[in-house]
Amino acid sequence: MSWIGLLLLAVAIYAAIKVVGALLKIALWVAILGFAWWYFGPMLGVPFPF
Repeated sequence: MSWIGLLLLAVAIYAAIKVVGALLKIALWVAILGFAWWYFGPMLGVPFPF
């Protein structure tokens, strides 16, 4: 494998790690907001979406 291939492989791995990190961060925020809605919703009178 040439040095260009190794460089592209390193950049692809770095990008994949960044994408996975961003997806995990988005999933964590969705879980936090969902829990807040479930926990505080009845106290505030907010209806459930289902």
